[in-house]
This record gives sequence, C-alpha cells and structure tokens, in this order.
Amino acid sequence: MVFAITQNCCSDATCVSVCPVNAIHPTPEERAFGSTEMLHVDPRSCIDCGACADACPIDAIVPVESLFGPEKVYADINAAYYEGTEPAEDTGPNFHEWSEPTFDRIVPSAFKGLDVAVVGTGPAGMYAVEDLLLHTASRVTLVDRLSTPGGLVKWGVAPDHPSTKKVGHTFARFYDHPRLKLLLGTEIGVDLTHEDLMKRHDAVIYAVGAPSDRKLGVPGEERAHAATRFVAWYNGHPDVPADAFSLDTERVVVIGMGNVALDVARILLSDPESLSTTSIAPHALAELRRSRVREVVLVGRSSEGNAAYTRNEMLGLRATSGIEIVEDGMLSDAPGRRVVLRYATVP
Repeated sequence: MVFAITQNCCSDATCVSVCPVNAIHPTPEERAFGSTEMLHVDPRSCIDCGACADACPIDAIVPVESLFGPEKVYADINAAYYEGTEPAEDTGPNFHEWSEPTFDRIVPSAFKGLDVAVVGTGPAGMYAVEDLLLHTASRVTLVDRLSTPGGLVKWGVAPDHPSTKKVGHTFARFYDHPRLKLLLGTEIGVDLTHEDLMKRHDAVIYAVGAPSDRKLGVPGEERAHAATRFVAWYNGHPDVPADAFSLDTERVVVIGMGNVALDVARILLSDPESLSTTSIAPHALAELRRSRVREVVLVGRSSEGNAAYTRNEMLGLRATSGIEIVEDGMLSDAPGRRVVLRYATVP
C-alpha cells in the first residue's frame, strides 16, 4: 500500500516536513514549489508509514487502495509526476538532507515580543498568526470586519468541498490562544483607523484579499454578476442578500475558465439533494431546487492547454454525476445538464 495526494491538496507542505523518506515533492526548497497545482507522493519511495496522511490538514492524502471511482486517477497522477526521474537515494531509515542553518538576524534572548495586528481571518492572515504565535513571543490582535471569522475558507470555498474547508478547523485552534485577542465586527477605516492600529501595535499585517472585482470594460457588463458575489451568495455571506440571485433561466454564461468558474458551473448543475448535506446556505439550496438552469457555458480567451483552471478542478467537474462536458461544442436545447467549454473566445 502506498499513498496518493488527491484533488483537495492545499500545498501547505506540512506533509513534506513529516515524511521520513523525502517522498513528497516539490518541497519548499525546490524551484517548482508554489507553481505546481499540487504536491505528489513518489510511489517508489513511499514506505506506507502514513505520517503524511496524519499531518494533512484537509485529508487530501489517502491510501491508493482506498481510492474509488473518479479518485483512482490520482494514483496515476502521482506516479506520472516521477516518470523519467531517478528514485530518491536510500540513505537509511531516515531522513531529509538538512541544509545548514542561516541566521540573518541576531535577536537577543531577552528581546521582548512585539504587539502585532493582523487584519483578516482568511488563510493568509491565519498563516501569519500561526507563525507569529508558534515561533515568536509576539502578542497578536486578529481583526475581521465580519462577526464570523474564516475569510476565504468559510465564504469562498464551494460547500461540496468539505475537506478543503477543514483547514478552517486548524486555524480555529488559535482563536483562544493566550497571546491572541480576537476583534470581530470591526472594520478598519470605519470602526478603527490605520493610525489607531499603529498607535497600539509595533506592526500591522493586512491580509484582506481583493475587495472588489475588476471590470472588463465591455458593453453590457453592468448587467452581469461577479462570480465572487455568486460564491458568497451560496455560502451565506452576510453582505449578499438571500434574494440576490434568481435561477429562472435555462442557460448561464460564465466569462472565465478559472477554478471559481468551474465551481460556479458545478454548483449550478449539481443535483440539489447532493448539496443538502453540505454547508450551502439554505436560501441558495431552495433556489437551486427551483432552478431552471440546464446549461452553463464557460467562455475563456485562452486555448484549452492554457486555460486557468487546474487539472484537479476539471477532474472534479467531470466526476460530478449527471453533468455532460462538451468541449468547444455548440449550444443545445436538448434535455440534460451540460457544461459547454468555449476556448479562445474574446468578448
């Protein structure tokens, strides 16, 4: 039995640090880290210890023999990553080849911890909080505009991706850390100013993401919806009213072919009953049950090989029951639920 990394891989490299035989790549020290869609387990080196699976915050690493249905392809994906490469040299029961430590700064042992404000409770903010609390003596004030923390993990991840959302549980353990003060329902620029934060803290980290959508400047776009607003709607974001969307048309066109576009298409066409056990907002589920949408057209300016979606997300869409994928196909009035991919189309 060996392990494989599956669709939900978040590439945070926790698994890399615990693997005793250096079987997971790319590592943070390798050039490809951060540019690949996911990490991969080398089946030739894996010793089936399960340390990576235990460490994975979102349960994306599973035994190959436990893969079933569409997930079986990830055994081949992991193996294909290492085709044409030499297996890692067996240097004994362990272990990583540690590089020499570097000390860019000399910090006195008596150096007191800093007071740091982190604005935003999404993944970027929480990774900063984690590092500050675990590796320094800093005191952290964690600020969020909303009354519920979570950021992109809570409001931006599709409800039928519960494993991805699980990383929020990892972050939540820091909310009651003795050196952290959680300040919710507080908007910088309204309730507090940047100057207020700077007066009370030694440093301020802003991790608030992109607050608005970029306009394309094409005629008629004022009548379109932003995908971020639709995602927020089906996740129950408090900024988006429950009646913001009415799915009373049979065809929806999505401009763009990134992972969010695929998420939108999948949610629009999935059997509502399959979403009923997820965290989807009740108003969104009710509207999906009334929905007349049968065809979603994804329009992208790139060719198929250069589309922005990751292979994992496309595999997830193709594995969704009852949805037909039509590549560069014609629009159709035939019965059935389908996603039509229109590549290299410029509005």
